[in-house]
Amino acid sequence: MDAVLGTTFGSSFKMKKGIKNNVHDLDKVSPEILLTRQAECIDIESGLDNRNLNDDGTSQKLSREEISSLISSATSGKEVVQTLTENSKTFKDKTKFSQEKYLKKKQRKYDELVTIHAPSVRLLCDMYYIQDPMQVCNLRIDSLAQLLSYSNVQAGGRYAVFEDGTKGLVTAAMLQRMGTQGNLVQLNHKGQPQRQTVDLMNLTAQEMEVLSFLHIGYLPNRKIANEDTTNGEIRKQEAENEKMDEESKVDERLEGPSDECMMEEQNQDEEVKRNVDPTKPRRWARNVYKDRALSAKVLLGGIEGLVIAGRSDPKSVFLGLFEYLKPGFPFVIFSPYKESLVDAYMTIKNAGGSNLKLSETWLRQYQVLPHRTHPEVNMSGGGGYLLCGVKVCNQI
Repeated sequence: MDAVLGTTFGSSFKMKKGIKNNVHDLDKVSPEILLTRQAECIDIESGLDNRNLNDDGTSQKLSREEISSLISSATSGKEVVQTLTENSKTFKDKTKFSQEKYLKKKQRKYDELVTIHAPSVRLLCDMYYIQDPMQVCNLRIDSLAQLLSYSNVQAGGRYAVFEDGTKGLVTAAMLQRMGTQGNLVQLNHKGQPQRQTVDLMNLTAQEMEVLSFLHIGYLPNRKIANEDTTNGEIRKQEAENEKMDEESKVDERLEGPSDECMMEEQNQDEEVKRNVDPTKPRRWARNVYKDRALSAKVLLGGIEGLVIAGRSDPKSVFLGLFEYLKPGFPFVIFSPYKESLVDAYMTIKNAGGSNLKLSETWLRQYQVLPHRTHPEVNMSGGGGYLLCGVKVCNQI
């Protein structure tokens, strides 16, 4: 990958065999070569239709052993593609469209080109979904887009997100929309915070300032916070010069966490100390104690959107976080399982949820080409389920 360093995003490279086995070097390819490759087609006769073609596995004259030997001895992928084409019994009988499709398929396999793209939520979501949909709980790109829309994520807002088993994909998408303004609290209940995708986004220090992490065992108590506010107003009337430090005040509101929580937070604090190189992207914007104080301050001030995504039972998590959501603002729950959302539907409605909507999206992509526009032959089996609504207050 040495040839990639220092180049601009969008640059393309051709893979060629290196000195060692199973090691390839990358040579930069000009845009003109890419255009000629896309239009490249062997000048050979073609058939009128494919009605007489049978996919019985006998159209290729070369055996698997001969193809393997060809790949290891060929100097380029183009040579492999041309040899395979010449030894295909049915290539001449294919239509022009089928011949182009055959060539492009073989070119992708043997004449490999690598294009460097800037990391984005869409690319990472597609990458995770293609590799294994369940590693992100079946969170497809259209479901993620709806989640962001229903939760009304925008710059300057105050939001909370709980992720479990989605590799921080939702958090990264929300951060991308918020830019450098607002506050986003990511909550977790075990292990390290879900932030794999956040790290891959290569966010700046200013963008990372928006994000703070909080173990769910450190959730602040709103009742204690309200009592502290009332007492503070009385003290302010009696003595205007008396002030309380904000961070100390927040720490007093926090409930006592378990030993497991303390161990996890200490590990995070140690990682903050290790990542002090100013020239590299920062994994943590602040130490664990400031992170905890900021998160509690955001939650106690009221959040404008609540997002829950993952495999965990959403009902218990939702009830623990719902009190921090301001009335009139939305919440969204994503789950790969419909049953858990159906079970949580009435519980959320009784807790103050209104305008509830449980939905699943059926998505099928289309191939759009001249004279051959049609739905893709293969499609994804499912993109998960969404339960969204708005918080209402039953007291004036």
